[in-house]
Amino acid sequence: VTVLVYKEGTSMILPDEDNPLNLVHNTVYMRNVAVEERLGIEFEPIYCDGGWNYQTEFISKATLAGENYDLIASYSLWPQVLAVQGHLYNLKNQIYPNLDQPWWNQTIRDELTLFDTLYYLAGDIAITEVADGNCMFFNKDLFTELYQTQEIDLYGMVSDQKWTIDELHKLVSNAWIDENSDGVISDGDTVGFCAKQNTASDGSMDAWIPAMGIRLTTMVDGYPELTFYNEHTVEAYEKLKTLHLGNPGTLVETNHNSVADFIAGNQLFTRGFIHSGQELRAMNDDYGILPLPKFDEEQEEYRTLSSNLSSLVVGLSTVTDLEMVGSTLELMAAESYKQVTPAFFDIVLKGKYSDAPQDAEMYDLILNSFTYNFGFCFSTKSIEGIGSLFRVLSDDLSQRYESNKIKYQTALDALVDKLDEISFMQ
Repeated sequence: VTVLVYKEGTSMILPDEDNPLNLVHNTVYMRNVAVEERLGIEFEPIYCDGGWNYQTEFISKATLAGENYDLIASYSLWPQVLAVQGHLYNLKNQIYPNLDQPWWNQTIRDELTLFDTLYYLAGDIAITEVADGNCMFFNKDLFTELYQTQEIDLYGMVSDQKWTIDELHKLVSNAWIDENSDGVISDGDTVGFCAKQNTASDGSMDAWIPAMGIRLTTMVDGYPELTFYNEHTVEAYEKLKTLHLGNPGTLVETNHNSVADFIAGNQLFTRGFIHSGQELRAMNDDYGILPLPKFDEEQEEYRTLSSNLSSLVVGLSTVTDLEMVGSTLELMAAESYKQVTPAFFDIVLKGKYSDAPQDAEMYDLILNSFTYNFGFCFSTKSIEGIGSLFRVLSDDLSQRYESNKIKYQTALDALVDKLDEISFMQ
């Protein structure tokens, strides 16, 4: 079974003695061995540069005439390019993979099935989906120092569905301590939150869109419709603008490094990725983890978006032994569910990277809140980058959207027509 893997990804990896996550890497390796032995196959991973700067090379390698890859573990943005070119295999054509099983992300099945075709898979099969999940960290020691008299339980707030952007805003706004007494929030002060002065290139800002209960597209009668822009979206945008640029407890920096600043111990909250826990081992203070806050208490659930760096697993339309590939995908995901994800959470995260049972509960909550959306999966390359509208909080969102809405709709219509055409050929 040949698997084209982009080097920066870790969904199909061999042991790496120099990596701090070596234990998890070894578990992935043992997963592969278990799959090989049970199915009587042998994996042949073919590594290729495939991150943001290597799109042309990776797409060319994936579709090169004469090559015969069975699977591709791709940087999450490239499958949309392969899909609209007709290079991907319809995963609904066979009994396997069984997408009802718990090792598959259910939202990607529900949100991306169109014309009875599905090209993407996500879930336990790629540990990067978990590792690159967006989350919030908070400094427990600093939180106790600032709010010990108010008996605020952040974990209870999350469990009671009361962890909202307004609550975060209040906690941040009351956290500033002017350590040098100059009357201006600056480096060296104790602050509630740090933000970049320019977030245009920060793809992780996209995570706020689903976290705030916003959907780029919604399936209506089996077709995706743009549902991003409304009063709720504008209000959420303004709340985030206030948190990042107008909160008295937020330090706005030009070259902000959220994890490094947080480790220093004078920042109450930071937004990061789950895998940031490996860096936080250097932190002297205790820290905790939370999901990104909801828009309000009426929002039904917390929603987590994985970063663009995570892997999506796809099969090429040139695959001939569909039964073998389908069975391989199913067993890889099942063994990951049993071995790899528990190793990552229970041994690496819940053991090394957290110090309380409540943190373990938060990790489980975040794991079960990963979400996908048709608009997000096709945004960057096919719908004019609509998923990046929360990256520049200094702009007028209404003006930006209104000036581009015809472009967004035209691109979506063309995408749907193209996928409809491709579905007839498969």
